[in-house]
Amino acid sequence: MENLVGKRILIVDEVDDTRTTLEYAVKELQKDVEEVSKKMGREGEKTEFSIFVLHNKDKQKKGVLPAEAIDDSRYIAARTVRDVWICYPWEATDIDEHDRLAAEQKNKTAA
Repeated sequence: MENLVGKRILIVDEVDDTRTTLEYAVKELQKDVEEVSKKMGREGEKTEFSIFVLHNKDKQKKGVLPAEAIDDSRYIAARTVRDVWICYPWEATDIDEHDRLAAEQKNKTAA
């Protein structure tokens, strides 16, 4: 954790749905970095957190991100999508079933 003090850290997640996971990740990392900074006597060094998500769901969020992450354009979404279920292939245990469900979802959204 010492090598994170005073650095720029990128948090990557596949989807920003309710934002509670991202809020938790940022808070925990900030807390850890602050503790290490104090132990090392490096409180003056600023650690910046940026966030990248593949999909940002266009909906009201429950979680809150630090204002500087949003204001300084350190939150980037590759794509903003409607609030639909996203089937990521790396979560599939049966790729044929995954492909079938993905095709069904595509047909529903096209209709």
